[in-house]
Amino acid sequence: MKVNGRLFAILGALLVTSAAWAAEVQGVLTSNSAPRTDRRSDEPPLSDERKAHLLAVLHDAWRNKDIDRRRYDQSVAWVNSSPCSGIDRSLTPQAQRQLESAIANEQHRAQVAVSDIFRSKGWSIVYTDASDGDEPYLFYSRSPEQGAHPVTIWSGGGAIFETTDIAREVMKDAPGIPPKLAECFAWHVTLNID
Repeated sequence: MKVNGRLFAILGALLVTSAAWAAEVQGVLTSNSAPRTDRRSDEPPLSDERKAHLLAVLHDAWRNKDIDRRRYDQSVAWVNSSPCSGIDRSLTPQAQRQLESAIANEQHRAQVAVSDIFRSKGWSIVYTDASDGDEPYLFYSRSPEQGAHPVTIWSGGGAIFETTDIAREVMKDAPGIPPKLAECFAWHVTLNID
């Protein structure tokens, strides 16, 4: 992939617009370490406005040869998909406290804040502040509430055209993870992060 100043400008504009979009939809700005307040059991789909914006950014990146046609087509398919349908995102305040305590104990930290969770078929992906650097997503094949150790850890950002790559990387680094959970995670961190 050709990386140049134009691509970084596009990505920067997307991040700024994403933050404004999230604030408009949520009604408030929250920090990454603040717990989700909506506690919905599923991932909200992309709005028509958000889809149109992402498609325009992708088209510009393809037109300017910042991404190739294959990556463009993959990204458009992801924008038009809903891979998080059926993924449990709910977390009660009591369960959140229990999870925070268990992860803090397992990670040997005084305290840990949990701000998001994804669950499917016995697997959990938990977004925490359990790091001195970027806030990590901890991947569990067993119950973190019961002291399980993470199978892998992921932190950092993802560009809107890296969804397929991130899904593949997650499936490689977390053997046995349900593919739908890996896809939901990749879609969330590249296209629907709030």
